[in-house]
Amino acid sequence: MASFQLHTFLRNCALTLFCLAALLVSFAMLPGAKAKQPCLRIAIPEATIGDTGHDIYQAAMNDAGLCVEPVLMPHARTFMAMRHKQIDGVFAMLETYGKTTETPVIRGSVILGKPDGMFVVKKDGPKTLSELTSEQIGVWLGTGWSEKLLEHYEHVVPIAGGPELMMEMLVKGRLDGILLNDYSLRSQGGAPEGFVAIPVANLAVYSFLRAEHAEQMAKFDNGTVRFREKIAAFRKDPS
Repeated sequence: MASFQLHTFLRNCALTLFCLAALLVSFAMLPGAKAKQPCLRIAIPEATIGDTGHDIYQAAMNDAGLCVEPVLMPHARTFMAMRHKQIDGVFAMLETYGKTTETPVIRGSVILGKPDGMFVVKKDGPKTLSELTSEQIGVWLGTGWSEKLLEHYEHVVPIAGGPELMMEMLVKGRLDGILLNDYSLRSQGGAPEGFVAIPVANLAVYSFLRAEHAEQMAKFDNGTVRFREKIAAFRKDPS
């Protein structure tokens, strides 16, 4: 009798465990039970977006169904951060970025902008890059386009501090000229008094994601479009 009761008890336990396992598997397959989507860390290079732009960017991506965490960092640091998986993507970089990261990345299909590359120099200074002789020319460290333009010029000064520091060094006479895109130039109030800004390159700017996040690219592009729309509306009515 005791043996029969034990057998019945063990059978009931096994049946209960089986039903519980089936219930857990069914629950895991429900849409609401899926693992929460991770938040992508997106690097925002200095001078590419204003303080309010961070919130607008995050909101635009959220509207597109993508969680992102904007991370402000120096332009040149994005390369190392991408390499060491400290970020999942980067906002507003030139098309050539994917060739210089040493990390598999995918370029978004939406152009964020087409700024000109500008040569800022004294009004009585050289008018073209080909006229340079011994002038000290500052370039934003990590911006391949400016380094490419001056790859055969010996007096190049890489500046890690971005446009603000570049402009300060220019005004104080520590540099004879600088190369930066016109968006960054406008963020600094344009060419200082006594200087001129001369277009020397046409640039196209995109956003990038690490290759392992390829399945998120459609949402990422959608969010970029929404960001462009939101930022344009904000500039028209900043209130």
